[in-house]
Parts: sequence; C-alpha cells; structure tokens
Amino acid sequence: MTQLTNLVRSLTATGVAVVCSAQLTAASLDDIQFWAGTGANRAALVIDWQDAQAPQSLLWGFRWDGTATGLDMLQAVVNADPRLYAHLGQFGWGTAVFGLGYDLNDNGVFAVDPPVAFDSGGLAVDTNPDDARTAVDAGDHWREGWNTGFWAYYLKGSSGDAWEWAMTGAADRVLSNGAWDGYSFAAGFVSAAPGEPVPAAVPEPGTLALLVFGALALARQWTAPTRHGAPRAS
Repeated sequence: MTQLTNLVRSLTATGVAVVCSAQLTAASLDDIQFWAGTGANRAALVIDWQDAQAPQSLLWGFRWDGTATGLDMLQAVVNADPRLYAHLGQFGWGTAVFGLGYDLNDNGVFAVDPPVAFDSGGLAVDTNPDDARTAVDAGDHWREGWNTGFWAYYLKGSSGDAWEWAMTGAADRVLSNGAWDGYSFAAGFVSAAPGEPVPAAVPEPGTLALLVFGALALARQWTAPTRHGAPRAS
C-alpha cells in the first residue's frame, strides 16, 4: 500500500501537541458493503479504533440527496448498523464525539462500563465523557476520550487523496459526492490518520436476530434499550 506520511499540525483545543500523519488508502467507494441512507450522492465513513484488535479500522458508506453533514453521516451509519455505537456530547458550541464502539466479535452483546444510556439506535448524547470507560466484552471495540485522548477527525475529497486534519466539526462539515470522513482515536493526544479500512460487512439475517436477542438480554442486566427501529437525535 502506497503511503504518504506528513507532519500536519500541533495544536488542539487543550493546547497539547498532536502529531498527525496523512495516508493514502487503497479502499474505494466500490469496496463498501454496508450502506446507510438513500440518494444519488455517496460518501465514505472510516472509524479506526487504534486498539490493535483486528480489524481496527472499518469502512461504511452513506447515500443522500440534497445537503448533508459529516454528523448526519455518522448518525445515519450508527442508526443503520446494529453493531455500531456512539457516545456524543452536545454543547452550546457544537457536538463532540466522546466514544465509539463496535460489536467486533459479532455475538449480539454490547455494553460499556461505566454504563451509558444508549438509545435503541445505538446513540447516547450527554455532557459526561469518561476516559476510563471500556467495553464489557474484551472482544469488542470501544474507545472514549476527553482528558487523556480524543477522537481525531480527518477528511479527504476522494479515496485517492491523503487524509487531512479537519478544520471544522462534523456538524459543520458539508459533504460532497465522493467525500471521505475518518475518525481515528488519539490516545495521549497523539493522533494518526485512519489506517487502511476493512469494509464493515452486512449482518446475516441470523446475526441480526442474535443482535436483537443479545441486546434484550443485556438490557435486563444494564437497563439499556434494544437496537432496532429508532429515530436519530438531531
């Protein structure tokens, strides 16, 4: 895989130096298996947990008509994929991504500790990040950060471009046809562009049933809702 490494910027909102690397990826929109939304326009979403659990970088697609933002894409994909979860912060200045998780071992069971109140579409919105929050199942992805790390946001115009550090938040990022958005966890405020992603698979019908039953069982333990048929928060 051809790579281009580039020192990008060294400034975060907390004033901590961050080293960012930009990377060319061989993946394309045509490689995407899991699509959310409908419409003539297409964009890609990459999430890299940077946790050494393979695959640590996953790829989804988003379709839309009219105008859509990076936040619209993230929420639509979380809502569509029952294995994907997001913990967002809503503030007067905008929306922050606290944590992202994925049922990596595909066993239909997902929870975090300390618990967070995910809605039935896999989204939790509050103002309470916890850097110590982890996945209950060690075989799943979960990274959350605010004081000791964060989710770095990267953009590029097409699959062949290099990732660039986003200069705006996801809610203000207006998508264009063919665009790519990437989230990469930066432990210790040291960030790297998303790695080569593996397309997230479309769950088999049997797996979807397992996800529903697993979420029901987990709801009894963690008093959390199930994962099907929920609207997204705006």
